[in-house]
Amino acid sequence: MSYIDKARELGEALKQTPEVQAILAAEAAIKADPEANEAFIQYQEKESQIVTTQMISKVIPEKDALALIDLKVRLMNKHSLIRTYFQAQQSFERVMAMVNLTITTTIHGMPSADQLPLPDEIKNMAQKVLESIGGGKQSKTLEIPKDMKLPPGLKLPPGLKIPGLSE
Repeated sequence: MSYIDKARELGEALKQTPEVQAILAAEAAIKADPEANEAFIQYQEKESQIVTTQMISKVIPEKDALALIDLKVRLMNKHSLIRTYFQAQQSFERVMAMVNLTITTTIHGMPSADQLPLPDEIKNMAQKVLESIGGGKQSKTLEIPKDMKLPPGLKLPPGLKIPGLSE
């Protein structure tokens, strides 16, 4: 079975999740409300313009990005249906982040919590998440190259250290 077939299977499985179902229900509710629907269409058009600008010039003017955020906040405050949609979208984004992390760690190996730039007090929680991503299977460990350095000008926050990473 090809990876494209597997991706289709994953898409079908994701379509059945409560997160996707919540997005679809929120979209239907917005479409059923003419005022919310019109406002949402305007938001989508502005968002599309920004995405197009980003694809063409790679740089989004800050004022445009801020205007879109402002519009989103105003719409969420005015239309509970739109707020529900964005909340559902945020939940789905968390699911997709977990899916992407699972795929990435399958390819590149699983980091240990000690390799993550996290404060010590949350490393145990991070280790539990990593173990759940691994599905209980032993996977290869992510190896940080000995000569890996942070990009010029980038510094880790005070107190954070990544074993094997030189500054």
